[in-house]
Amino acid sequence: MPVLRQLTACSAPATQVVEGRSREKGRALQYRVEVCVRHRWLAQHWPGRCTKREPGGRCGTMADHRAYLQVVQSHVDTWILPLTAQDLHDDNVAAALRAAHQWMEDAYGSPATARGDLWYAVAAALGHAAWLAEALAAGLTAREEGERQVLAALSAAELIAGTACGR
Repeated sequence: MPVLRQLTACSAPATQVVEGRSREKGRALQYRVEVCVRHRWLAQHWPGRCTKREPGGRCGTMADHRAYLQVVQSHVDTWILPLTAQDLHDDNVAAALRAAHQWMEDAYGSPATARGDLWYAVAAALGHAAWLAEALAAGLTAREEGERQVLAALSAAELIAGTACGR
């Protein structure tokens, strides 16, 4: 089942589609990203076949069919690492997300001293994703359900971060 992501807060219709496929026999669909003319630069981050289409869908919509760690790595590569300088090491999702959350909290403070409401919201969403990843690592939730919850929290954080960046 694909993970649905929203890379932008843009409500314009998508005019360009990028489809990434596996290199294995059968070339299974890995992801599908749809962007508008203004956000076509985002398509450069996603290797694959790029096609133009009649306006339709919503800009920034992504269906990600990859495995859990690949999707987490994608979040790290596309927005967490550039924003917080935190990377994924040894597939330790919980540690990477906790470090990214801590960086955001240090940068944007507590709710009482928040210097940017949207950036504080990104920090809160990353904190929630980190907490879920820690619960998953501790075995407090079933693997598949826990992974789904982590990816949903990361998707929410990604949309808020995109909004804060003006995408």
